[in-house]
Amino acid sequence: MMRASLTNAFAGILLTACAATPPAPEPASVQVSELRPALDSLPAEGLPPQTLDAGECGLFLWSKSEEPKYIFFSKALSERALFAQDETPLEMYQTRASGDIFGQFNTRMEFASSDGRQLSLSMVPGDMMNGGQRLESGIITLTDREGWQTKLPVLGVWGCQPE
Repeated sequence: MMRASLTNAFAGILLTACAATPPAPEPASVQVSELRPALDSLPAEGLPPQTLDAGECGLFLWSKSEEPKYIFFSKALSERALFAQDETPLEMYQTRASGDIFGQFNTRMEFASSDGRQLSLSMVPGDMMNGGQRLESGIITLTDREGWQTKLPVLGVWGCQPE
């Protein structure tokens, strides 16, 4: 009898606890048009080949994707960059540099375009190589005029043209 009373009391407490638990919130509805996959923003073709004069250095970045695309170039000390997002390369102007020195570049750099897009680049230096250094990993964050952010993982190198 005592056992039945304890069982009924426990069942009552359990039912009360279940009744007091608030319902789970509804998941936020996301329209497919709101999703902006990063790889969709890659151009069909990457940047055209870039040249360096004797003694000049450059930063060359490729998308870390199934089919890597050459998407970013900056000549050292120029405070400018080319970024391939659409079919026409976007000219960017450096607005900030911070972090560690990475050759003649910084490990964190920010750029802006004349049409209001902003690009943030964060890099982790890798192994040294003859005339430059590999990039272990990096990420480009592009913010468009409407505030949408696209994050693209990148790999690359900085290298210098011998004198």
